[in-house]
Amino acid sequence: MGSVVYTGIYEPGHQAADENGFRLDVLEKIKALNLGVIRYPGGNFTSGYDWKDTIGPVENRPQKIDLAWRAIEPNTFGLNEFMTWIKMVGAEPIWTVNLGTGNIDEARNIIEYCNFPKGTYWSDLRREHGVEEPHQIKLWCLGNELDGPWQIGAKSAYEYGRLANETSKVMKLVDSSIETVLVGSSTPRLSSFPSWDRISLEEAYDNVDYLALHNYIDKYDEDDLTKPPKKERDDTATYLAKSKRFDRQIEDVIATCDYVKALKRSDKTMYLAFDEWNVHNQPEKQNHSFEIGSPVDWCYFTMEDTLLFASLGLSILRHADRVKIACQSLLVNTIPLILTDANGTCWVNPTYYVMQHLATFAKGEVLQEIKTGPVYDVDKVKSVDYLDSCVVENEDEIVLFIVNRMSTIQRFSYQTDQDLQAEIIHIELSSSSLLDKNTRENPETIVPKEVKEVIQWENQQFEMTLSPYSWHVIRMKK
Repeated sequence: MGSVVYTGIYEPGHQAADENGFRLDVLEKIKALNLGVIRYPGGNFTSGYDWKDTIGPVENRPQKIDLAWRAIEPNTFGLNEFMTWIKMVGAEPIWTVNLGTGNIDEARNIIEYCNFPKGTYWSDLRREHGVEEPHQIKLWCLGNELDGPWQIGAKSAYEYGRLANETSKVMKLVDSSIETVLVGSSTPRLSSFPSWDRISLEEAYDNVDYLALHNYIDKYDEDDLTKPPKKERDDTATYLAKSKRFDRQIEDVIATCDYVKALKRSDKTMYLAFDEWNVHNQPEKQNHSFEIGSPVDWCYFTMEDTLLFASLGLSILRHADRVKIACQSLLVNTIPLILTDANGTCWVNPTYYVMQHLATFAKGEVLQEIKTGPVYDVDKVKSVDYLDSCVVENEDEIVLFIVNRMSTIQRFSYQTDQDLQAEIIHIELSSSSLLDKNTRENPETIVPKEVKEVIQWENQQFEMTLSPYSWHVIRMKK
């Protein structure tokens, strides 16, 4: 999408590119995120994607129109290039198959190419292409947003559910170790939410492992995020309260899954893959149709956006008993964590640091909080906590994540029955203005800092002060 790949992670000839054309300056920042999974190749792009165009000698690959984003796709970065790149990152892939214009045969063939050892047409073709050992991709999305009228090959819920069910069956016959993700409602803004989820699940429940959720939150509540807003911007209190929509969406989808479980008299619990989530902002660079790597939604995120982003992450984390996969979308140059200029430098939006903190310090079990404190109401959302929070128990520490949604200093106390050391590490992300952002000229306007504050434990309890409009990671060693 746009310049995520071309001039994003991949730019042959760039001074920081390696022999594969991978930008090592960008790769370094991605590796520092400690990501578990990365979803590829999309997205809306997937519904018109022919994976066979992307394999074999680069000089023989066709240059084609990408209808999803009205771009030119040269296919110089393809399947095997992605697998080489993601191994360098150290994450696992989630591969999305084309069930828009694609079919069961194409899904069967790609998994044979990727995962079957040798001795068949597609597996031996992979070996001819220089990849001796199978890629062993274990997570597969069965298409993307096929309920959306914008999608190439959009389908009814019943039509899609039948196709996804049969596709998953065939793919698992090739490799029984894989897991598959069923397309759920692409946004709660559609009138078909959540009936799409129910109908497609009724057709595919027994043969899939996850149901996908998508959502992007913006300041305008426009139906079409790709067009300039017509409505007035939300005030800060309303904007930051919108994370409650993620909680509601997840809980509604869980209820839908459990209804289908009961309907089918099944013992199987359906887990969720929130495989597209983010805040959204308007582009800073102009997109030009039918070019290679012309940017789409290349934008800065402000400190205000970052606080909402953090709360969206906490909403997902609080539902970790059912949400087992979550993919912030997208990684580079499109509503991104990381920004690049062609032939230029790279730097990060402040949302990058929140994602890094969550991916690095939320590695254990989410604990259930008992929380009391003040709340506020806005027109669109009621009972919004001043302090949004989540607590995680890792192997050797308890980690408390907090968003202060208020314009004033907040004081809070934390009590536990755990035996914790006196030392506390406190990381804060904040800025002098909610409109601050990291630009190419000033890339470190918003960066995390360690707060040096003397914390006194008393009866397994301590108190702490939080800056206005701020994100906090509080690490307590066992």
